[in-house]
Amino acid sequence: MNTKSRPEIVSWNLTGGCNLRCAHCYLDAGATREAELTTDECYRVIDEMAAAGTGMVILTGGEPLLRGDLLQIIRRCRERGIMTVLGSNGTLIDAHMAVSLKGAGLQGVGISLDSLRAEKHDSFRGVTRCWERALNGIRACSRGGLPVVIQTTLTSWNYMEVPALMEFARSQSATAFNLYYLVCTGRGEKLTDITPEQYEQSLASLLDAQALHPSMMVRAKCAPQVTRIAQGRGFPMAGGGCPAGVSYLRIGPEGEVTPCPYLPVMAGNLRRAPLREIWESAPVLQQLRSPGLKGRCGSCNYREACAGCRARAFGLTGDYLGEDPWCLYQSPGACPTPSPQITWTSDAEVRLQRVPGFVRNRVKKAVEGYARARGHTLVTPQLMDEVRRLSGVQVHLGH
Repeated sequence: MNTKSRPEIVSWNLTGGCNLRCAHCYLDAGATREAELTTDECYRVIDEMAAAGTGMVILTGGEPLLRGDLLQIIRRCRERGIMTVLGSNGTLIDAHMAVSLKGAGLQGVGISLDSLRAEKHDSFRGVTRCWERALNGIRACSRGGLPVVIQTTLTSWNYMEVPALMEFARSQSATAFNLYYLVCTGRGEKLTDITPEQYEQSLASLLDAQALHPSMMVRAKCAPQVTRIAQGRGFPMAGGGCPAGVSYLRIGPEGEVTPCPYLPVMAGNLRRAPLREIWESAPVLQQLRSPGLKGRCGSCNYREACAGCRARAFGLTGDYLGEDPWCLYQSPGACPTPSPQITWTSDAEVRLQRVPGFVRNRVKKAVEGYARARGHTLVTPQLMDEVRRLSGVQVHLGH
């Protein structure tokens, strides 16, 4: 497989079963589905991911802890050399489960928390007392030595609470705070999103927060425009545009493959074709890798660094190659000035090779973007240290 095109990160919905009823769920999760992949089928899929060059898998749902074979699946992923993390609502994680997950080889868990007010979180997630149980899950993971990422879905009702949520994440020693920008699909189709103006302002605020809290990664999800804002400030941040179908895909509970969880365009099914074949031949994936983007995205001078959210374009226009309607940026010209050639010292190249393969290319782009913004044409270990200090990506830069 061409190393420039591989499913580096896979988001895998192991089950459609869930013990909550979240208002924004793209999967419309609830009852476990009869035709979900069996344990043996999951093993085969894991082997196919490893052969295809997948470096990281996010096991999610529904609620993945409802699968009785979850620990077996985690072990198989780790045996095949795939970094494995969990996306969970946290309500089923106690001290024993946290230790079991870590023992199986899990390397981190993302737990959803949408408010510091229990009644608001519970209302959004559809079950009373789930806020309390999520907090218990966060603390059980921390005590068990399992790294925690706190994840918040940004909506019109919790927009003003984000700074407090970030501060809470830091107080819980979270390794990262992920802010998910709503893509109105699934049960979230009728939800009211924040305005484009709030979208832009919140991305700028995230960059400010990262500068204030360098020890905790602060990340925008489903918002590739953050790269454009970061570059405008000369701020290092891994970018490369919307990864859907380019370095990232999603596997559904019954083996269905789509470019990302929020873009419901079928690329194939793993019960009918192997992952490598789907990745290399599915028309939607091929189009997303060489996109003839339309509208403002097509003529934007940041189209390679950003490209807009393809899922949001599809959700709001019906065309995954259309412009992202939530972006306010107006490009001053159709094409940017050619960028100067960036070279790396041998010591910097050695450092780069220590970065996990599934994020190496995105880290390289971030470092080179930072160098260009400051007029440098040579990347040295000292420059990499400077990027690390500003962006909080200690692990990603070979340390």
